[in-house]
Amino acid sequence: MLLSHPPTDPYAPAVPPRRTGRFDGFSLKLAGIWQGRIRAAILIFLGWTALGLFWGMAETLRGFSWALFVSKLLDAWAWALLTPAILLIDRRLSSVGQSFVRLSALHFLLSIPFSLLHTGLAGLFFYPIPGIWWSPWRNTEFLNYFFLAGLGTYWFVVGAVRAFKFYNSSLISEKRLVESHLNALRLQLEPHFLFNALNAISSEVASNPGMAREMIEDLGALLRRSLECQGSAEITLAQELALLDHYLAIQRHRFRERLDVRIEVEPAILSALVPSMLLQPLIENAIRHGIEARSLGGAIAVTARQVGDKLEIRVLDDGVGLPPMWHMEASAGVGLRVTKERLEALYSRAGGHDFTVCPREGKGTEVTVRIPLHTNGDETRAIAA
Repeated sequence: MLLSHPPTDPYAPAVPPRRTGRFDGFSLKLAGIWQGRIRAAILIFLGWTALGLFWGMAETLRGFSWALFVSKLLDAWAWALLTPAILLIDRRLSSVGQSFVRLSALHFLLSIPFSLLHTGLAGLFFYPIPGIWWSPWRNTEFLNYFFLAGLGTYWFVVGAVRAFKFYNSSLISEKRLVESHLNALRLQLEPHFLFNALNAISSEVASNPGMAREMIEDLGALLRRSLECQGSAEITLAQELALLDHYLAIQRHRFRERLDVRIEVEPAILSALVPSMLLQPLIENAIRHGIEARSLGGAIAVTARQVGDKLEIRVLDDGVGLPPMWHMEASAGVGLRVTKERLEALYSRAGGHDFTVCPREGKGTEVTVRIPLHTNGDETRAIAA
């Protein structure tokens, strides 16, 4: 149903349009930056507080002392004040592409002033509490202790930051590697499909040019939708079914009443994500190797449902079935091989997947795909780690 806009009153006073421009965009960007910084500051404070509580509880094993417990917490808060500066300096040093040796040397030099700053801050925090008699401002004999402990803590912070950055960069590199592999697999699949579709169209050009023209129109619509989804490794099941509908339109022109395709999908899972162009090669295999060989044609059923935390998709046909002694590892078909590799690349770490091709009871073939059930709002992605 189309929704129309309500009629406007021609006698209503004109309302000047609200001006939006670069200033509004800059304000939103600035607000986002400050929100991120406030969130980071809160996380830093909570992290150091948790560490201070841990240090204080560890000291209480030898006998509880309020002064000692509070001193560990104040010591951690002193480092919480210095941590943003450490992170900023490390980011600046990393941005200029320093080598590991040079970066380590610079951090070694920086650890000295930061350790001195921490000693001064800790002494300032300790001074109002008489029970903390080991404050460096009360007893200078503890200056060396605080300074050396500060050096070790500085290197602990820098090491944790560098380890996190290395882990994050390795995840990004792995994600890019998986994405490039998926793109390469898709590039194998699309020319294979396009060649088969054009071959089917060419067989009708001489005998039925009108049908061939309609098939070309459907092929153009399919390729246009495919290009829209080209940048996404996954699309919604609803989008995948729309792609499949254009492909089936081409095949229905060829087979007419010889091809019967039925699709049963639970409405609740239409927003679930699936690999783009997942169904088309499975349907193509069912038609080429199962239905096309039969003079009377046949039927294909596509079902999708939720099974636990999985999305189960099944493609069944009543064609001639699999050859004797057939198994997937020895199959030379591009469609099944590429589909299998894409599923392994996408879901090997996201809860696993299943991909089976087996004979149906009686006749025909059954293909079953089970992947983790997830949507755009979920984190269960193999390549989004």
